[in-house]
Order: sequence, then structure tokens, then C-alpha cells
Amino acid sequence: MSDEWMPTIRLPMTKDAFGQLPRNSAYRYEYMGREAFLSPRPKHYHVSCRLTPSPISGMVDCRAARLGDLCRLVPLFANCFKHIQPFGSLDEETRERASRAALERTYAGGDGPLIEQASFIAWQAEVAIGCVLITLLPGGHPSELSSYHWQETPPEDCIERRVGQPHLTWIFVEPGQAGNGIGSTLLGISANSLLELGYSELLSTFMIGNDSSMLWHWRNGFRLLAHPQSTRPSETHALRPDSTESPSTSITEIR
Repeated sequence: MSDEWMPTIRLPMTKDAFGQLPRNSAYRYEYMGREAFLSPRPKHYHVSCRLTPSPISGMVDCRAARLGDLCRLVPLFANCFKHIQPFGSLDEETRERASRAALERTYAGGDGPLIEQASFIAWQAEVAIGCVLITLLPGGHPSELSSYHWQETPPEDCIERRVGQPHLTWIFVEPGQAGNGIGSTLLGISANSLLELGYSELLSTFMIGNDSSMLWHWRNGFRLLAHPQSTRPSETHALRPDSTESPSTSITEIR
């Protein structure tokens, strides 16, 4: 997904100007023939948090996410991620196509089976203003790549049998609504639903270079997992350095 929608960027400029370009870890920077070449090199962090019951205020109209709502989610998704890679460097038309492709992939099970019981949309006057989509990964040791991608077709009853591990695949809120508790409500409802299904932990992933997402996970108690295929000891590391308690899902903002 990241490779497909992150084109190489060419910028005519002087070498001095190239040296002053701000760097984003999602790209490799090269200078050749009076042009800057920014080549995508997306890398990701995997994190987790323990699920705890979350009180819900009822301030937001949240309903189960359904496939029929896809057409309403596409423009919201495109607007929320217009400054965030891998969508941030796309023109408006291409970004909308990429947004539709990303959501269709998730709804179709391309990111793992969609846990419909824990996926919700926030509405205001019948306009979608936020969404959280939870999918199911196969589970296993976090240092194994196979833990993040189904190698075989998932069992039809994998959610009912609590096979695998829930993953926070998408959460986004209309930028103009940020800070109003919508993300907190969506994640709280989702966490409660996952607990009712018998799950106790939620995984998430964000791209290196996406500082806002990194801070969002840090603020909300997620713990950094060992990178797949890492040779280091497989303990997790708190993103919040002063954290001594188990992380919870007191989500406050979008990622």
C-alpha cells in the first residue's frame, strides 16, 4: 500500500537548497544533475496496548461501520490524510482514488478479517466525522513477519473463536473536529467491544517519519514492539518513558 501510493519526488533546485530541505524518514534523499530525488522507503513501527473498560459519555452518535457507508468515508479519509504519508504527496484526485482503495482493501479483508463488532463510524447530522476500523491479524510472536500477514485464508469463525490478534488498522477524525473527544469515544467503544469478544490487547502500526502518529501512540500508552526479525531480546518498550503501569486505551486524538 505504501509503495504503491508514494511516488518518487523530483525537485529542481541548487545543491545549497537541497542541503536545507527538511528530512522525512519515509524518504531517501539524493541530489543528481541539479535535481533533488526523494525516493520512498516506508518503514513501520509496531506497538501494542492492553485493553481496559472505557466509560462512554454518549456525546457522539457512533454506529457500526458498514460496507454501505464506504462512499461517505472516502472523502473523509482523503481529507484526514492529505498531509500524511503515503497519501500526503498525492494530488487531490489521486488521493481520493488511493483513499477508496485503502478502505475497500480493509473492508474486503485485505488487512485481515474486519472485526465488524469493534468498528464504528461517528456521525453528526448524518455526516461521517470519524471512523475506527479494527482488523484481525493471525497472531503469534511479534518478531515474526508471519504475525502481521495471514499466510492462508483465515477461518470463517476466527473472530468467534478469538483466533489471532486485533489490530487498529485505521482511525481518523475530521480535522475540524479534532480535540472534541470523538477519537476517544470511538476507541473507547471499540475497546469495550473487543473486551466483550474476549480480547485483551490491541496492536497498531504507524510509519516511521509520521511524528503525529508516534506522539498519538505515545500519549495513549502504547508500547513499542520489537521489529520483525529483530535479533534483540523480545521485550516490549514503553513509548512513554515514565510509564510504570500497564498501558490502557484512554485514546484522546486521531493518529
